[in-house]
Amino acid sequence: MLRSRDMGRAVAVRRWTPTATECYKRGCNCNGCFYQDFFSGGNQKCQMKAAVLELVRTIGTPDVELQQVLLD
Repeated sequence: MLRSRDMGRAVAVRRWTPTATECYKRGCNCNGCFYQDFFSGGNQKCQMKAAVLELVRTIGTPDVELQQVLLD
C-alpha cells in the first residue's frame, strides 16, 4: 500500500533500518544527515521522513534513546 504525503511517498515498510532510526532520532531534520548533500543538487527528494512517519504509524517508535537538550 502506497501512501502519498506532502513530504514524499512511502512504500510499505516492515522494520526500522539503521538509517531510518538515525532520521527518527534527529526528528526528521535533514541538517547533519549523511544523505543531505546527495539530494541537495538534484530534483529528487529524500523519502526518509515519509518512511519514518509510516513506520511510526504502522509498527510504533523504535527502541532508542532520544537526545535530551537542556536549556539554562
